[in-house]
Amino acid sequence: MSEKDLALKNEKAGKALVKVAFLAVLLNLLLAAAKYFLGRFCGSLSLQADALHSLTDVVGSLSVLLGLKFAERKTATFPYGLYKLENLAALVSASFIFFAAYEIVKEALRGASVILPQRVPWAILGLTVMAVVTWLFSRWEARLARLSGSPSLAADAEHMKSEFLTMGVILAGLVGGTFGFSWADRVAALFVSAIIFRIGWRIFVDSLKVLLDAGLEPETLTKIADIIRAFPEVVEIKRLTGRRSGRFRFIEAEIVLDVASLDEAHEIVTMIEEEIYDHFPDIDRVVIHFEPPQVEEYVLAVPIDEDGDLCPHFGCAPAFLLLRIDCRGPRGRVKEERILPNPYAQEDRRRGIRVAEWLQRQGVQAVLIPKEEVRERGFLYALAGLGLRPYFRSNVSLEELKRNPPCPSRIQAKNVDQQSGS
Repeated sequence: MSEKDLALKNEKAGKALVKVAFLAVLLNLLLAAAKYFLGRFCGSLSLQADALHSLTDVVGSLSVLLGLKFAERKTATFPYGLYKLENLAALVSASFIFFAAYEIVKEALRGASVILPQRVPWAILGLTVMAVVTWLFSRWEARLARLSGSPSLAADAEHMKSEFLTMGVILAGLVGGTFGFSWADRVAALFVSAIIFRIGWRIFVDSLKVLLDAGLEPETLTKIADIIRAFPEVVEIKRLTGRRSGRFRFIEAEIVLDVASLDEAHEIVTMIEEEIYDHFPDIDRVVIHFEPPQVEEYVLAVPIDEDGDLCPHFGCAPAFLLLRIDCRGPRGRVKEERILPNPYAQEDRRRGIRVAEWLQRQGVQAVLIPKEEVRERGFLYALAGLGLRPYFRSNVSLEELKRNPPCPSRIQAKNVDQQSGS
């Protein structure tokens, strides 16, 4: 999936979530009005109090709506978007859940209501209809929250479930009040308030974790690590971290790649990113830092002339000095050196390419190339195809080279960032 397709998909999902949140606001307004009317109609103080509770739900749903509406806006001040507005909205919703539980406990402890028995059946019918509508809407909202990964929508769905439970408590209170069993209403109210407190606490903690940039769950990171390790070029995953922001996730990885060129490294990293995006549509951005494997020891070929000095040419050099260099210390050290005559020095055609192939057969991993030879591109392509790393130098003496031998990376850039995402 390309970056453009991913952005378009996220935009469509965001618009759908805004519509759902707007419907939640309307539903809570209707519930508040219906509860207040039924409470006045049958003389139930708990119903009237729950109408006020539904009004607080309207405020909570509005916070969710605002969070979804403005979360994806990116500006110069907020280049990564305002995704955490959703988590902030979820935190506000949690506070309303706590308030709802407090209201239930207060009503249960007071237990003072004058119910009109002859009107209770109408109130029960109205509550039943509201309970069914609320239950269906909360299930639909929770399903959309799971599909989209929206924390604020999930919080609002949990809040709607708490609304359904409070209706059950009020229904029990109405029936109990009709038959004189007011204590049953109080016990049920305290039980449900404990459940609501638990729901609010979970939403509160989850939102706070995201706002404080807590890491992703280990299961998700393990799946992403498996995707990365599936590529044979990946030698090691040095670091893999992730965080949430709103309903989106951000991934950062540092890996070691065993490749022959920088272009190949970029290609592999792009393929890894595409694979991660395909498996996790709610990931907004993947940042991968890659580096070559640590070179412990390698053989460097240096072209030399008849006098044993550095030769300014590659293909027609009379001989090559092969230096076995140990790179495990703080600086390179020559462990072994030997001189091999160039068997292709007198060739007229494809001399540079044949020399490159011959050096590769001698176990050479890198070749010192005088800068004067850069204009002759043919043998450079041969070096790249054979996996020999060119090491360009000019005006350097063999004594200096032996005293301070280079420890080149196996790819031409030691640490390059590859970033994708909207």
